[in-house]
Amino acid sequence: MQDDLAALIRKTAARVRARDFLWSAAFAALIGLAVIFYGPGEAQLLGLPPHIWTPVAAWILFLAAIGVRYRLSSGREWAKPVERVVASEINAQEAELASLRLARGVATVLPEPLFILDAGGVIEHANPAAEEFLGANDIEGRHFAAALRAPNVFEAAEAVAKGEPAHAVDFSTIGPIERHCRAFVAPLAEEERPDRVLVYVRDLTSERRVEQMRADFVASASHELRTPLASLIGFIETLRGHAKDDPEAREKFLAIMQAQAERMQRLVADLMSLSRIELHEHVPPNQSVDLSNVAEDVLESLRPVFERSSAIVDFENAAGEPIRIPGDRDELFQAIQNLVDNAVKYGGEPAMIKVKAGRGAAPSMSQDGEVAHRSGDTPAQIVGRIGGDIGDLAFIQIRDFGAGIERSELPRLTERFYRVNIERSKKSGGTGLGLAIVKHIINRHKGGLQVESRLAGGTAFTCYFPTGPARRG
Repeated sequence: MQDDLAALIRKTAARVRARDFLWSAAFAALIGLAVIFYGPGEAQLLGLPPHIWTPVAAWILFLAAIGVRYRLSSGREWAKPVERVVASEINAQEAELASLRLARGVATVLPEPLFILDAGGVIEHANPAAEEFLGANDIEGRHFAAALRAPNVFEAAEAVAKGEPAHAVDFSTIGPIERHCRAFVAPLAEEERPDRVLVYVRDLTSERRVEQMRADFVASASHELRTPLASLIGFIETLRGHAKDDPEAREKFLAIMQAQAERMQRLVADLMSLSRIELHEHVPPNQSVDLSNVAEDVLESLRPVFERSSAIVDFENAAGEPIRIPGDRDELFQAIQNLVDNAVKYGGEPAMIKVKAGRGAAPSMSQDGEVAHRSGDTPAQIVGRIGGDIGDLAFIQIRDFGAGIERSELPRLTERFYRVNIERSKKSGGTGLGLAIVKHIINRHKGGLQVESRLAGGTAFTCYFPTGPARRG
């Protein structure tokens, strides 16, 4: 474009100089003729010596000619090529800006993270999905290696910036919830900036979780269903054999078979529930929920259970106002229900249960002067992970006054199918998945679970939740 402008200006200048030369030559000829024919007589009339008249008259007439020439010349011919080139440049820039706006608009609405890096690995552009993926705002201008802690992705970006072809890199994010992703790293085809790199990230967590869910479900179901199925088959063979005509044995065996079938039904339901929660564990909830109201609804729904078991339940909202958190109401309901149900089963006969909701740090069992063993996340650890202050946390605490749990058992409570008392758990209808479900629900809500227990002093389960969107630097 600059070469075209220079050529046009040179051509225009040559034409203008040629016209000026012809104009000057014509006036010079006219001046010469005037001097030849009228010079001496005019000099005598004006009282000037003849030898002075000729140059004076020629100079005056030439200045007049040049003045007329430049008066009539507006300079438009000089401006026309420049105007044409400038207009072309403006149109090209407007088209480029329109393309950039379109590209930025497409990047903005993309549901997957997208980054554009310069040659040094600094983020020039990141779409909203990228900021949500990293859990941080204003990441443009930061170094890519500091924003996304995935060394293999940054190494691929460096290699592409140096001229290598596009790469596809699998990586996993570090955090309480592991996310499996694939990054497509490719050069941006630009003549002026050939070293810019585009990084497009696909979240494969759901696909990987589906695969893992299938494997876990098959393994868990085959392991846990083996015993009740063997029991059912044994009773069926007995009923078809020597107990076929024994009404008393038949009634007894049918009752056991029904209990085993119901246990299998609960087990399958819990497995399916756990699988659904794990599948979406990496997706943060987007509803706003009143934690104290959910707890009250859980206690109201379990009132028949309390009456049947003679359990004594006390609820307190220490905040004295609604406690709103980002959450999934159904999942929170299920988590609190599981914890209260466990407190009824293991909180003594009859069970005494205290349910407390509030903000900040929950009361500790050690506050009454006796040592209680603790496992899980403390409020300080949670805010260190998600940002903010302890006062920004909300909690729901379910405490019973039963036999308590041994210190060595506490870290394993949220494992699948782990039971402190296997016989009692089976007798009460437990599947060993309740606390695992609670743990995964809390993980999805970016919170933490803390367990405190003292032998002969009961157990307290405290669920902490952030009251605002979790932040991560």
